[in-house]
Amino acid sequence: MLKTEIIIIGGGLVGSALAIALAQVGIHSIVLEREPQEKAFSTIEDGRSSAISLASIRLLKNIGAWEAAEPAAEAIRDILVLDGYSSARVHYDHKTIGNDPFGYIIPNPALRSSLLKKAQAQAGVDLRFCANVVAIKQEAAQVTVELADGEILQAALLVAADGRGSKTREMLGIGRKIIDYDQTAIVCTIKHELPHHGIALERFFPVGPFAVLPLTHNRSSLVWTEKTQMSKEMLALDDASFIEEISLRVGDWLGKIELDGARYAYPLNLLTAERYIDQRVALVGDAAHGIHPIAGQGVNLGYRDVAALVQILAEAKRTGQDLGSQLVLEHYRRWRRFDVVSMSGVMDGLNRLFSNNLMPVKLARRFGLHAVEKMPLLKGFFMRHAMGMVGDVPDLMKQ
Repeated sequence: MLKTEIIIIGGGLVGSALAIALAQVGIHSIVLEREPQEKAFSTIEDGRSSAISLASIRLLKNIGAWEAAEPAAEAIRDILVLDGYSSARVHYDHKTIGNDPFGYIIPNPALRSSLLKKAQAQAGVDLRFCANVVAIKQEAAQVTVELADGEILQAALLVAADGRGSKTREMLGIGRKIIDYDQTAIVCTIKHELPHHGIALERFFPVGPFAVLPLTHNRSSLVWTEKTQMSKEMLALDDASFIEEISLRVGDWLGKIELDGARYAYPLNLLTAERYIDQRVALVGDAAHGIHPIAGQGVNLGYRDVAALVQILAEAKRTGQDLGSQLVLEHYRRWRRFDVVSMSGVMDGLNRLFSNNLMPVKLARRFGLHAVEKMPLLKGFFMRHAMGMVGDVPDLMKQ
């Protein structure tokens, strides 16, 4: 039997960052990742990119994982929000509140590879690949994990960081609440003739948002939300017809565009775990909450989980507390619950507000966009929110 302080199940964008941050405050962990090492370390783009807010960039810099990832990232310097093809719009310019960009868009494989390399080199992190958990036993004084190869691990705390379809959450009997939007995100990368100048564009249609997010080398990531049935029809189009549909929604500001790689489809829903903690267990990232990608805040919520949990556990260790005690875990639950419920509610509300073609709602929405555009203080608040700098910000996400 091998003992450690923390067992983390899931070595993705959130789990690997948590392991590194814990090690840097003197807390040892074992990270159990189901994928083989070669696949986990691959930087081959697969269509998935993340919008990493300024606050999350600070976390990644503070744990030493950003420098290797930055060459694959493109800064978001302006955000343009449009209501369909109407004149209603809001333009957010980062220069109005400082020199830092709102954040960066980075392909997930590049960021994950950077994090895993840092975790592998970090003293205090035991990173395991092809690790399949077959049993979890929660006890008063410890939690025990059995692997498929027969190895037994024991720790004060188990952290589930294995995503929306968390097997850990299922094994622990923690339920989930799901709101199905009957929407599918079509995700792909395009090359374009003209530079994007760091502009992230989000155009709202009655069926859902259409986002164009800046990538390196005159490329952009598209997140195109459609009703599920219509998405199947769009995905079945040949490349020329698919590009024609994209061009209608993008407009001509990027010049001639073409596909750069495959197309992917992801069903959209709002997922919330019934509880974020259990006996000697904490949930982080998408294992705890999965929100609509309407404002690109999904992984950033996960990084706020990481920063908050690390701060709580570091203080617990400093004062000699049991890292997996109910008192410690309650602190984490209270801190994160309000933030997550608030963000989930806002994203759900925005999706319902903009994915609506009723005339009174449409008029109110357009009036609201015009009003925000004319109110510098309100625009400033929304910009700081996009940067992740609103609310009770954990120390790792500060300068």
